[in-house]
Amino acid sequence: MELLEAGRSGNRRLERTRGQPGCHAMPFPVRRFQAAALYLATAALSTLLVLRSESLAADDSTWPEDYAENGESVTVAAPAKPSIPNPAVDPCLTRMANALETISKAEKALASINDYTCHMVMKERLAGKMGPPNKVELSVRREPFAVHMKWHEPRSMAGQEVVYNKSAAPAKMRAKGAGFLGSVGFITLGLDDARAKSSSRHTINEAGLANTISRVKASWSKLPLQQIGEISIEDGTLAGRACRQIVLVNTEEARGKLEFHRTTVWFDLETGLLAGLDGHGWPAAGEKEGELLESYHYHDFRLNPALPNQHFNR
Repeated sequence: MELLEAGRSGNRRLERTRGQPGCHAMPFPVRRFQAAALYLATAALSTLLVLRSESLAADDSTWPEDYAENGESVTVAAPAKPSIPNPAVDPCLTRMANALETISKAEKALASINDYTCHMVMKERLAGKMGPPNKVELSVRREPFAVHMKWHEPRSMAGQEVVYNKSAAPAKMRAKGAGFLGSVGFITLGLDDARAKSSSRHTINEAGLANTISRVKASWSKLPLQQIGEISIEDGTLAGRACRQIVLVNTEEARGKLEFHRTTVWFDLETGLLAGLDGHGWPAAGEKEGELLESYHYHDFRLNPALPNQHFNR
């Protein structure tokens, strides 16, 4: 209505100027046609703008390529989508997913076991020197957490025992020496006692399958995929048992962030439990392979034997 009223006002002005010098009168039908055309064009433009606004509001993911701002054309880029590795074209990612799934299965298998005993063959590098294989009878109770270790080899350590019972003394352990020292019986030591730290890379409260698996999982989940040089998975045997072997080698970018350059773990195919771990350090300049830092192999399991409390109280 305002546009039509403006058209009529313009017509009256044209009527007053008719016949004046320099003015050319416009026929009345033409003036009405122009006013109507102006009204229709304005209405169409308003409708178009409303529809455009509704379209953008309905779809937040729609990002216009160009729009006018202060008379200039401006390009707006759509937000970048996160880069997600595609297992179909990234076999390393697939193997890592399979490795973590194997670890998850081992954790689930342990969840149904409250206590176990096994024979453990342990080799550790201490003060830069690899010690002899230690053959240890290992007993672990999951809840409340407790560990008992008794050495059978080497001969110099035969008869040595260490006991940890978290519910009885969370920061202490009980230890008995080998040979003549064993005649003293069990003594109480702190978990970080210098004598204990000089004879093992780990404290006794870090012993057992669950703790070892947790360390491996935390290490493998710590770095981005790009810092994993290679990972292989194959089935074989360890100590006569069918096992799945997983080998992970990190790139140089991970040096200083992880202790091991190459980690090898074995999982028993029948029970799903961890069967072994070998950890190699970082190679020296000019070397391809780092030194073996620690090795733990487990066999001859007895699952859920219902060990008495006295077994962990010495």
